[in-house]
Amino acid sequence: MSKSLIEIFAQVKDPRRSQGLRITLPQIFCIITISNLCGHFGGRGIFRFANANKEIFIKELNLKHGIPSHVIFSDLLNRVNSNHLIKAFNKWASYYVPIKKGDLVSGDGKALMSTVTNRNKSSQKFEAVVSVFSQESGLVRAIAKYENSKESEINIVTFLIENLKELGMTLHLDALHAQKKQ
Repeated sequence: MSKSLIEIFAQVKDPRRSQGLRITLPQIFCIITISNLCGHFGGRGIFRFANANKEIFIKELNLKHGIPSHVIFSDLLNRVNSNHLIKAFNKWASYYVPIKKGDLVSGDGKALMSTVTNRNKSSQKFEAVVSVFSQESGLVRAIAKYENSKESEINIVTFLIENLKELGMTLHLDALHAQKKQ
């Protein structure tokens, strides 16, 4: 049975105190998701997009106090447990991103620039996201994150493949992933 974004994001723990909340976490992450899908990222970008489309968001998400400030978006993106958010996204995507036997699927990792902690290339630490992308639908089916100082992209892609292998897809990966088992 498929679920809406609101239902999926309701499963993510809200890091804020319940006192004085004017907008729910699921409402905020629905705005963030739709903004991101339309190419608007970061607190200010998400706010500008949401504010430009506020009548739709207010009506569809039943917002009683309008669009929150860019600070709310930025704060929650930094404070929410990203592992819980990724788990919720992957569950939602499993309902809406169909993959059939023989479909072409790509996997790749991208570093999150804002997480780079040392500009010296020899000891640079960063967080990255690996995504499994359906070529047919043009949508991401699953994501996972890692820190390069603790894990490698190879391990994360292997984990994602293990979780999706029953789908019978044809996987396209970078040469990095052509590893021979020892």
